[in-house]
Amino acid sequence: MIIDADGIELWAQQTLRWPASRKWSSESNMRFRSVFGAGSAVVADVWNRIVADGEILKGGEPKHLLWALVLLKVYQSDEVHCALVGWPSVPTYRKWAWYFIERINDLKDNIIKIENRFNDLDDTVHTNCFMSSDCTDCPVFEPWPFSKKMFSKKFNGPGVKYDVGVCIKTGHIVWVDGPFVASHSESTLFKHGLGKHIFDGEKVEVDSGPKGDDRLVQPHVGKDSKERKQKSVVRGRQEGVNGRMKVYSVLTTHFHHMKDGRERMMKAHDLCFNAVAVITQLKIASGEAIFKDEVEYDVSYF
Repeated sequence: MIIDADGIELWAQQTLRWPASRKWSSESNMRFRSVFGAGSAVVADVWNRIVADGEILKGGEPKHLLWALVLLKVYQSDEVHCALVGWPSVPTYRKWAWYFIERINDLKDNIIKIENRFNDLDDTVHTNCFMSSDCTDCPVFEPWPFSKKMFSKKFNGPGVKYDVGVCIKTGHIVWVDGPFVASHSESTLFKHGLGKHIFDGEKVEVDSGPKGDDRLVQPHVGKDSKERKQKSVVRGRQEGVNGRMKVYSVLTTHFHHMKDGRERMMKAHDLCFNAVAVITQLKIASGEAIFKDEVEYDVSYF
């Protein structure tokens, strides 16, 4: 079943039991976004990609995709989620919400690609730096037994860490790696992750944290103030991408799916983070850029 934005909005009205006497549509589509985290056109795109990717489990409908988005965006107890979407039983809600989170996760390899850091380059570009990278921490409730390795300095408690990379030219997400225990250093993650997927002489814009590899270029590295300003704008957009992902409460609320142990908890969090990354990238690709204007960048490290 292929669906468009208007069709997904009809499913949303039915799912949320919207009163027929009240006006639904709005120019900004903020009512839809406030519950599902993205506009109806992007959600319809997600559904159509899932359909094209493979057969959907029997009985699956667009409303079940909306259930998954409620879990990611709202992330409260299952009873709260069920109340929002028409009171299905908790087991039924969990079945379909997690099924579609997994299906969104499955889209990652076709949407977030490291080779896309070269997109839209032309002959006028003379640089050996094509992307920025930054790590982001997400809070979790840690399963027993506790481990100091889970400790995150960013919020003084247990957490998991991901590395996110953004193409400098396009502003698109081109790299997501994780989850890792929050105590892992960004330098270590680069060494065992992104560093193995880029060229030896290629540079990556980072903040002042990562060290130990000459491919990581920090804020102070630049020929003049103009270059350092351009680098600052690139890092600002990187922070904007991370911030946009965190409009989904599943990444900012202590993750509580940990009754089956740390390994299962991290696997479940990975599914959620990747699903959010996929949706965020589709939002950016659809025209919802972090910055209105293209980032000026002509810094070279040859």
